[in-house]
Amino acid sequence: MNKYKKLVGNSFIFAIGNLGSKLMQFIMVPLYSYTLTTTEYGKVDLLTTIISLVVPIISCDIFDAVFRFALDKTDDHEKTFNTGLAYIIFVSCFSIPFALILQHFIRNYPIAQADLVLIATMFFSLISNYARAIGKIRQFAVGGIINSLVMGGLNFVTLLYLHWHMTGYLLSMSGGMICACFYFLFSCGLLHQVHLRQFSHAHFITLVRYSLPLVPNLLAWWLNSASDRLFILYFIGISANGIYAMASKIPNILSTLMSIFLQSWQISVVQEFSSPEGKEFITKVFRVFVTVLFMVAIALVMLIKPLFKILVSPAYYIGWQVAPLLIFSILYSNISGFIGTIYTATKQTVPIMYTTVVGAIVNVILSFSLVPILKLNGAALANILSFMVVSALRARDILKQGKIVINWRNLLILNLALILSILPNYLFNSWLVPLIVGSLILLWILIKGNGLNDLRETVRQRLR
Repeated sequence: MNKYKKLVGNSFIFAIGNLGSKLMQFIMVPLYSYTLTTTEYGKVDLLTTIISLVVPIISCDIFDAVFRFALDKTDDHEKTFNTGLAYIIFVSCFSIPFALILQHFIRNYPIAQADLVLIATMFFSLISNYARAIGKIRQFAVGGIINSLVMGGLNFVTLLYLHWHMTGYLLSMSGGMICACFYFLFSCGLLHQVHLRQFSHAHFITLVRYSLPLVPNLLAWWLNSASDRLFILYFIGISANGIYAMASKIPNILSTLMSIFLQSWQISVVQEFSSPEGKEFITKVFRVFVTVLFMVAIALVMLIKPLFKILVSPAYYIGWQVAPLLIFSILYSNISGFIGTIYTATKQTVPIMYTTVVGAIVNVILSFSLVPILKLNGAALANILSFMVVSALRARDILKQGKIVINWRNLLILNLALILSILPNYLFNSWLVPLIVGSLILLWILIKGNGLNDLRETVRQRLR
């Protein structure tokens, strides 16, 4: 039972760290919607989307390799950290002149400020992942809070008072990550571990051999989760992309909550994968994870209309129509992500890449077909189906390894419950009907139990 206590305990710490981020999402949604036009928000969302594509390419996703190798007790942690750090410094120096040249030709977008976000993202990803891998869980949580608070404070200053619009948005994002990096360096004692001479070419090759198969996976994952912005931009326009991006803010609460758990789960699955009780452990945690995931999704769906009414300006309110589908998409993104972590326990990155590439191909084909017809709903529907494909392929592969048991009947029932909670939003103008239907469905899940019995038992053991 110690493994369950450790998983719950780490998840609780990560929850504290992500609490600031979650609260900041609620606070920032109205600020963004009232200070940025749909076109401006569409542009900065496009830039951050492109950054999420570029980062794993130019960094070779060295962050994930540093995290995974630093988890091994026999690893030379300082050599791993400095090898990754030296490479990120090199890549950052290369990106600056390139961004300045690009800014000369593209004047309608703040390219130089976007490059600062790119550099800050790389350093934050490397340092925070290393801190988490060497057991600095509490510092990792505090760093997340610092990132959120600084970013939020800068947003209020740059957007509300200085009216810097897109520039203010990007500078606030990079400022939060930079401050968090300095906190990690001092609080975790990492500043004393920075010795760039420890860079090892041979160790760099070892790290890259692990991380390179993850790069196509991340690119394919980007196609799954972010390429819809490009299809929307091409077929509908930049303003529609702004509405779509704002519509995804509230559904992203689901992803934020689940990432709290997955950060802890990544560590636990590596430690327990090869144990005699590994299969039972993974199965039980997956059952609890899926049940809670669907319950949070249903709760968001039934509140989607009043949340949009309260949090966003009238210019963005129409986004509620696509939000329930985005919630469904993020749900399966998290399920496929959970199953994907099981691969990392054995350092098998090729199957992750294969399944994600297949999903990306499905996403591109469906987006190209559906967006011109169904507009924003077409983009969301393409995401749902592609993440379902990825989840199914990964589940089939893991089932063959005999490391998990999936209750397909329970999964089907939860899917039907979510669909039933979504339909009233489109069938009735009132927000009250979806609220009543969603509440009844949640009550039924609580009474029926499903994976919640395992959750209750785990929490009970934790409190003893």
